[in-house]
Amino acid sequence: MMRVLSSTCLVLSAAALLGACAPRESETAKATEPAATDVATAPMIKLPVSINATMVALVDHASEPLWVDAYVAPTTEARWQEAQYNAYQLAVAGKLIQLEGTGPNDAVWVADPTWKAIAEELSAAGMDALSAAKATDVALLDKAGSRIVAACEDCHKKFKPDLPTMGLFKSPNYPPKSE
Repeated sequence: MMRVLSSTCLVLSAAALLGACAPRESETAKATEPAATDVATAPMIKLPVSINATMVALVDHASEPLWVDAYVAPTTEARWQEAQYNAYQLAVAGKLIQLEGTGPNDAVWVADPTWKAIAEELSAAGMDALSAAKATDVALLDKAGSRIVAACEDCHKKFKPDLPTMGLFKSPNYPPKSE
């Protein structure tokens, strides 16, 4: 009986000591949540170029070769790796175009919930294309390509119906030549 009582007292004492050392709930919340002043004073991240330039450089440059790959499947490991690279570009581009850039329409575009939804869809479609390229699965690449096309068309219908590139020049090596 004495042993049980002694053990119980030891356990309770240890629990009390540990409880006293543990941070209080309010302290834990303060440590994990940014202070309102931190958020208010944090610099806004802005693209150094227009969203349009970002789309031409990344989205156009990466999407068209992926569409070609869905019709004329890559036959080498290097071409499948190129498809992965293009898919990474699209996944990242969908996130980047949610940041305001230097273009005349950028602030309005990034504030529009439809813009954000389309950009998220582009990013998700890019991730689907990445999975397809890693699996060397042409059918999945085609399915991802259809999602990419739909996101691009939705965006252009609402935000850029008459000015696809707004006069920006594409690389002379674009799109890449297939094998």
